[in-house]
Amino acid sequence: MSPLTPHQRTVLTYIGEFQRKRGYSPSLSDLAIAFGVRSKNAIAKVITVLVREGHIEKDPKGRIKILERAEALDAPQPMVLPLFGPISAGFAAPVEEQAEELVKLDDYLIRDQAATFLLRVRGDSMIDAGIFEGDLVIAERGKEPKANEVVVGVLDGEFTLKRLKKEKGKYYLQAENPEYPDMYALEELKVAGVVRGVIRKY
Repeated sequence: MSPLTPHQRTVLTYIGEFQRKRGYSPSLSDLAIAFGVRSKNAIAKVITVLVREGHIEKDPKGRIKILERAEALDAPQPMVLPLFGPISAGFAAPVEEQAEELVKLDDYLIRDQAATFLLRVRGDSMIDAGIFEGDLVIAERGKEPKANEVVVGVLDGEFTLKRLKKEKGKYYLQAENPEYPDMYALEELKVAGVVRGVIRKY
């Protein structure tokens, strides 16, 4: 069995979550909508690989079978770390030596794993929002964006990380750096995901 690519693993995870929540399997159309692709052929190719590698099976009608629980055991295990008391960022103050609780990072950072993806930031247009070059942003697709949220915007077919703004009923994208101008669509402005968090490694 060959290792799955990150995209193939994401599709497999989404199928399992879909089945768990709804009690039946997603169709190719469901998967195409979930992953924002127009052609079902791209999804069909991923499904073919998952079948070939033995991760999923199809019934006589070609529908994806319900995944066995063994598949869930094969999924990555969540990372759980101890959370200690608050630490002062101003004057020094005593810190609790015992952990207050255990925090599962998956639950803290990710609302819907099947709809979540990471992007590496390039450029300095969002520095005033605390997002710097080299950071990883956690974005969630499929949620209705709201004005003033940081989003993965698709401006006339080009992807960019900006803050979604609305003025006089018209949406546009705003940088968090005064050196950059506001961005208005000539044809179309779409949102591919809403930013939920930022990861930075020191």
